[in-house]
Amino acid sequence: MYKIKFIILLICVQISFVQCQTKEEVLTYEVTPEFAKKIDKPEVHFTVDIPKSLKFDKPVEGKKTYSYGMIQEVGKDSIVTEMYSFGYITMNGMSLEKDGKTFITQIRDMLKSGGYEIEEDKIGIQEFDGKKYLSLQAIGTMKEGLSNEFVGRYFFNVIAKPNPHSDTHIIMLMAAKDDQLSNYEDFKDKLTISKVWQSFTYLK
Repeated sequence: MYKIKFIILLICVQISFVQCQTKEEVLTYEVTPEFAKKIDKPEVHFTVDIPKSLKFDKPVEGKKTYSYGMIQEVGKDSIVTEMYSFGYITMNGMSLEKDGKTFITQIRDMLKSGGYEIEEDKIGIQEFDGKKYLSLQAIGTMKEGLSNEFVGRYFFNVIAKPNPHSDTHIIMLMAAKDDQLSNYEDFKDKLTISKVWQSFTYLK
């Protein structure tokens, strides 16, 4: 009986040790209305957990930026394999679902003008992670020589995340090289940046 108890205890200890080793360290990033003002962005309030293994470009007061922050996973060849950016759209009383499509279309066009050859794209209300969002799902290829950071074929999953507390909504721009995933739904839980999607929370 003692031997059985000892073996069970040993197994439990080993499992706990493995769990501790595989638990990913994260940085909790909070954007407050005050911080948004300092970086010249619309007031919004949210928190998100960012794996410390990822490169995080946090906005700095006085330095022009186009988002509330950008997160990247960079491979050994210095090419970005995963990316997550917090864009935004302020609707001023208009409907995000009905009136935001033009903005999402502009993001698709920006990808094209940035050098991506788009082989497919879908814009509209689409399901992701069990809910429906205004979104862009696209696949684009960046040829060598056009960018130092992005080279190859990427999946793009751009989600307009409705803000229940404000007219400013965060645009989740997610991207990953095609060898990292097999479909758009993989963005929710198969990638390192999936932690960002899962932990994002709006605050009042």
